[in-house]
This record gives sequence, structure tokens and C-alpha cells, in this order.
Amino acid sequence: MAYLAKEERRKAIILATLEVVKEKGFAGITTRAVAKQLGAATGILHHHFKSLTDLKCEALRYLSQKNGDNCISIAKDLTPTQALLRLISFNATSEEKAETSIWISAADEATRDPELARVYAEETNKSHQWLCSNLREGVKTGEYTLTLPVELAAWKLMSLAFNLYDVSNLPETELTPDMAVQILKEELKSTLGLDSKDLASQLLSSH
Repeated sequence: MAYLAKEERRKAIILATLEVVKEKGFAGITTRAVAKQLGAATGILHHHFKSLTDLKCEALRYLSQKNGDNCISIAKDLTPTQALLRLISFNATSEEKAETSIWISAADEATRDPELARVYAEETNKSHQWLCSNLREGVKTGEYTLTLPVELAAWKLMSLAFNLYDVSNLPETELTPDMAVQILKEELKSTLGLDSKDLASQLLSSH
């Protein structure tokens, strides 16, 4: 592996780890697999990360920061409704689908790894905070009429969108993406007071 500064090398290791997770899930991460993806000896991982769990946690933090930066970037140019629909869209790119699979894998691994569970909760809380900000802004601009307190509405939407995406992408599920989108649209009408006109955007399309 070519010479890199310390922070650049740490980032390279984290990116290699995330590539391994896309293929094998968090449960399938080994120092050997990450080193192979990186094109380096396993010793370099031990030099930069105190344990495999530490590496998993840092990889999840990195992905969360990337997602958070994306939320901020999107919110700059769109209305609260447009930003929300974009971020819970089923019309995801291949990269976004891969990143969603990483979060699903992290949730599964968190049931076995207390330290990863703590980091997973911390990063999920950050997503919740962003969504709360979006909902408050939408209420302020008159786009949303909430039927629940902001914090509860945010958790409800996050949980529903995440689980619908998860189940609708299972190999033999009877829940199709179109059905999942329809369920989510009905929830957005109920919880946020959005109407069919608001939801006509292709941002929420499953195609």
C-alpha cells in the first residue's frame, strides 16, 4: 500500500471496511478480509484501531457523518417536504441501497455487540435530531400539520420507512416496493397532514 498520512490511512481502512460490510455484513468482518480489500498487511489495522469492534464503530460513525452531511446539503436547496421525500425515497441509487444494507447489517450486529449497539444508538439519535429539525421547519413554513409531537412523529416515520425498505427488499417477500411506498404515503398524510398533491413528486417513487 502506498504511503499515506495517518488520517488518510485511517480513512482508507474505514472505506475498505465498509466495502467488506457491503459484501459480508458486519458479522463477516475480519482483519484479514479488510486487509485484503485494502491491499495491505493485517498489522496496519492493529496500528490504527485498538480492536475489530473499534474499527466497526468507526466505520459506522463515518457512514453516519456522510449521511448527515448529505442531509444538510439536500436541505439547503429544497423545501422541508422535498428534502424529507428525497431522504426517505424508495427511488434510491445503487450506492444509497448499499449504504442502507450497511445500516441493516449494523442493526443486526448491534444485538450481539454492546459497543456497536451504543454507537448505533448514538448515530440513530443524530438522524432523529435531523428529522425533528425538518419537521419543525415544515411546521414553521406551514407545510406540515403534525398529529403527534415532533419527537414522536420523527421516530414513527424513521421506524416505518426503515422497516418498509428492509422488508420490501427481502428476496421472497410479498411486500412490494410499490406497496411500501403506498403505506408510507398514507402515513405522511396522516402524521404530517400532507395531501396527494404534495406526494405526487417522483422523489417518493419506487421506480
